[in-house]
Amino acid sequence: MSDYSAATKLPQQAKKRKTGMVAKINTRGILINLSLIIISTLFALFLSEIALRIIGFNPLYVSPERDRFWKYDSLLGWVHEPRQEGIFETPQFRTVVRINENGLRDQQHSYEPESDVERILVLGDSFAWGYGVEETARFSQLLEKTLDAEVINAGVSGYSTDQELLWFKNEGIKYKTDLVILVIAGNDVGDNEQQLVSTIYYKPKFIVEDGELVLTGYPVPQTSPKGKLVYSLSQRSAFAFFLVQRYFDLISLYGKTKGNSTQANSPVSDVNAEREPFKLTIALVDEIRNIAESKKAKFMIVTTNRWWNYQSKETYEDFITTLQGKGFLVLDVESMPGFDPEVMVIPDDGHWSSDGHEFVADRIREFVESNELIDHPLSR
Repeated sequence: MSDYSAATKLPQQAKKRKTGMVAKINTRGILINLSLIIISTLFALFLSEIALRIIGFNPLYVSPERDRFWKYDSLLGWVHEPRQEGIFETPQFRTVVRINENGLRDQQHSYEPESDVERILVLGDSFAWGYGVEETARFSQLLEKTLDAEVINAGVSGYSTDQELLWFKNEGIKYKTDLVILVIAGNDVGDNEQQLVSTIYYKPKFIVEDGELVLTGYPVPQTSPKGKLVYSLSQRSAFAFFLVQRYFDLISLYGKTKGNSTQANSPVSDVNAEREPFKLTIALVDEIRNIAESKKAKFMIVTTNRWWNYQSKETYEDFITTLQGKGFLVLDVESMPGFDPEVMVIPDDGHWSSDGHEFVADRIREFVESNELIDHPLSR
């Protein structure tokens, strides 16, 4: 090798070594910066989580009965798994839940009456289902004794009026009953206008079109893997749940803005029709009443303002007034003299306690008797 070639090769090798060292330094720098970004982000998330919990914002609470006793249903969203039995436990209570062969939390009832005793069918959500109390402590079971009637409890925790209508129309009418009692909680009114509740649970949804109820949410979607992941994170992280809620707030705000824009370009008569308060819920309740009366059964409503969530300026009191103005028999049970939330509501929960169910049973009995909704045994 000539002296010139050797002299030329040495600087080239040194240059390559220098380039390699620079590349290693740059890679190391990128990794260090990336690590700092990740650590800073995780620390910020940690601080956000702590801050939210300090101010009282907690992860999403999921009631244990949903995983234990529910199954997917394409029409209703979810139903009870028949013949299930187990313990339903939260920090506030511990109860036994037993689901009969027809998917009801109740003793087994035949479709056809087996005696001349009057039959009552109860429709509703967790208040009817008996959230937090034993089956025998529910107002439905207490009514059986005081009214000398057979009471069939078809309550399903989490149901809204639309699901209760669909169940009644497809299954409930098979039970030959003399009186139908519909329980409406405050959150039902807002949930009737939603297809996704509690972040993950899809349900059917009706709209009112030309004065008729039209089912738009069938078949009910099943939750996607992405939805299940978001749901799982929301259960474990206050910050994740906070972000999920803000997302749904933005979606709701966008829907309202879009709706207001559409109404602004609509005829005045259409705008007034759309602003009719509680239009959907009233239509759902009216359809349940019509079906009951077509089967020669009388109809009444029991209401509670718990978790009122109607997204408008109208109040729960406006809702009660509207129901009564439409000719419905309404028992606003918690407004009755003697209702004491300190004793009759489960602490840190909101559902009726055993004392609450006893109070509700007494008020329903008085209401049924004063309105002659079933025959007294002596008159039969």
